[in-house]
Amino acid sequence: MKNVELQKLSVDAGKMALGNIWGKEAYRINRAILEIDQHNCAAYTRLAKYYKLKNNMTEAKNMYLMAMKIDPNNRSAFNNLYEMNKDQADSDRVDEIKTAGELFKEGQKSMLKSKYKLAAKLFAKAYSQEPSLVYAVNLAGVYKKLGSYDKIELLYRELLENSPKQADTDDINNKFQEYLVSGRELPKEKITKK
Repeated sequence: MKNVELQKLSVDAGKMALGNIWGKEAYRINRAILEIDQHNCAAYTRLAKYYKLKNNMTEAKNMYLMAMKIDPNNRSAFNNLYEMNKDQADSDRVDEIKTAGELFKEGQKSMLKSKYKLAAKLFAKAYSQEPSLVYAVNLAGVYKKLGSYDKIELLYRELLENSPKQADTDDINNKFQEYLVSGRELPKEKITKK
């Protein structure tokens, strides 16, 4: 009886993973799988993905480590743990840099090395310290490389909302025009400042 239930849960969990569905139902199903089979490596890796998307990196790491304990050759768990540790090291490195100018220089170096996630962190911190158009444009360039067009639009809107003069608004529009999805225009209601 438990084997039939486990098989049905595993099929459902697999379908959800293939459909990129990682909400509460996926969480519930994978937890139910682990109640039946504590050595189900796939359930641990799916739960790790769930936690990762919820930005709970501690639990995500724990789930990947459990998967590796069951299967030391689990490439998915290994690769994800490696990426998470690398991301944490990059964040620690960014935290050590104090001035916007230094952050900007390091961000440019990271761009040249195609380390776009690190560059995004560096430019974002520089922009948060000194919200200048130069830092914003470089951040938008990284977001474009990462395919994060929604973040470009948010940054663009933030700049417009904080822009006191029409000349600044025109400059912002000119600089951001190249960072949009091809064929997509800037929101018309935000192009001119009243």
